[in-house]
Amino acid sequence: MLPLNDSEIHLWHARQSDFEGVALEEACLHWLTPCELRRFQRFHFDRHRQQLLLGRALTRVVLSQYCDTAPDAWQFIENPYGKPAIAPEQCGQPLFFNLSHSMDRLVLAVSRQEAIGIDIECVEKTRRVAQIAERYFSPNEVKDLMRLPQTEHLRRFYQLWTLKESYIKACGLGLAIPLRHFSYAFPGEDRISIRFASDRGDDPVRWQFWQFDIDAPFQQALAIKSGEVRVKQLLSRKLTSLESFEEIETKVSRF
Repeated sequence: MLPLNDSEIHLWHARQSDFEGVALEEACLHWLTPCELRRFQRFHFDRHRQQLLLGRALTRVVLSQYCDTAPDAWQFIENPYGKPAIAPEQCGQPLFFNLSHSMDRLVLAVSRQEAIGIDIECVEKTRRVAQIAERYFSPNEVKDLMRLPQTEHLRRFYQLWTLKESYIKACGLGLAIPLRHFSYAFPGEDRISIRFASDRGDDPVRWQFWQFDIDAPFQQALAIKSGEVRVKQLLSRKLTSLESFEEIETKVSRF
């Protein structure tokens, strides 16, 4: 079993291009629950089916690195907002995870602390940055974004968007949390700060955030409500097959 202490987060990466679709289905399609299988079958495009299947396989294979449970034996529950967690009887010690995917990239964050969220986005897709920011971002975020040169708007948009997604995923409430109720700023080249509106009733001291230097054209952010036990180490691995993985460098750009 891999060691994982309270002050660590492990990040697991996978690429769909590293896995052959038919072989993946033969190996782990039977791992899906009936609900997951129905969702798999509803997808029209192979790439969407394979993304779902690889995400479920990545989650199960990785969790089995930390607990003596076979990949096909994991059972999960969901909260009312759809955030999955390990069923209580499955593992004798705390083990939590969060999955994100974009295009052919997937990333899974694993921690001993429950409130964890990860988000990855492909930044090649153009957006109506000003309109979306005005609707979803805080006034301070919009002001800081619009001060930047036009060429930097899309990059800043995705930096903020991934951070916001990571926070609401960590909270497990999704878009039930208005995105305008919390505001990020970057006080220096490598720092992240957050401020909460009074309606949100949260405490910045309890949170840690990271952004990463990862391969273009992707942006990735991580959030955890760490409380008294602060996260001091991030370790990254890449799944190269269902049976093997390799250590990779963790490149933090902001924290």
